[in-house]
Amino acid sequence: MSRVIAIVFIAIMAATGCARLSGGQDELAAESARELLAKADTQVKSGKYAEAAATYISVVQNHQNTEWAATAHYEGAIIHLSAGNSQKDYAQALARLDEFITQYPKHARATEAKNWRLAVKTLLELKKENDRLNKNIERLKQLDMRQEEKRRGR
Repeated sequence: MSRVIAIVFIAIMAATGCARLSGGQDELAAESARELLAKADTQVKSGKYAEAAATYISVVQNHQNTEWAATAHYEGAIIHLSAGNSQKDYAQALARLDEFITQYPKHARATEAKNWRLAVKTLLELKKENDRLNKNIERLKQLDMRQEEKRRGR
């Protein structure tokens, strides 16, 4: 009987030891994610947007399907829209917002992400239309100059 109790005791100790070990790993992962998110926030505040974007990507890749990954995914999209970011990338922001909305449809920031997505999509469409109109204006200017040259040549 003592042997059975000893085996059960060892089994329980091994199981709780493993649980503590995996819990410790979870705590290390959480600490790592929090540190990386804090690092990215510091990089944003310092105007190091490219570095912050890379840090956010690291969190997404290394902490998949966690709240930290969701936060990093969202912030990684928004960084491409930041007023202080001289290298804004609206197409990249749109792609990241689409990914965030697809992966985290029930996230607290999903509605906010949808609003940003709509605004960015509208902005990109307007930019495309503006480019088209500018090309038409240039063509009209050239046509007008040719007409003026013909008129003077008479």
